[in-house]
Amino acid sequence: MIKILRSLILIGLVNTSYADFLDDWSNDDLCGWMQSAATPEYIQTEVDKRKVICFGGVQVSSLPNIEEYTNEHGTVFPSPDPSQIIKMPSDEDDGYSY
Repeated sequence: MIKILRSLILIGLVNTSYADFLDDWSNDDLCGWMQSAATPEYIQTEVDKRKVICFGGVQVSSLPNIEEYTNEHGTVFPSPDPSQIIKMPSDEDDGYSY
């Protein structure tokens, strides 16, 4: 009986996996946590260990050049590209308006 118990314990020790629980996490999963106001220290450590660069909650190859959009009135946001603005049809021709 003792030999069987020893064998089971030995098999259990041999088959034990020592993988970190964050090994299955993608870099984007980790970067998503880096957006949090209170990022856990173990997440920060894993990002540092993997040498991941995060921006906007995703992994990037390099940090973008960010301009500061402030003036005497506060934060100013850049205007969108006019070619990206979709022209909506007018409803004046339908005889009713919202």
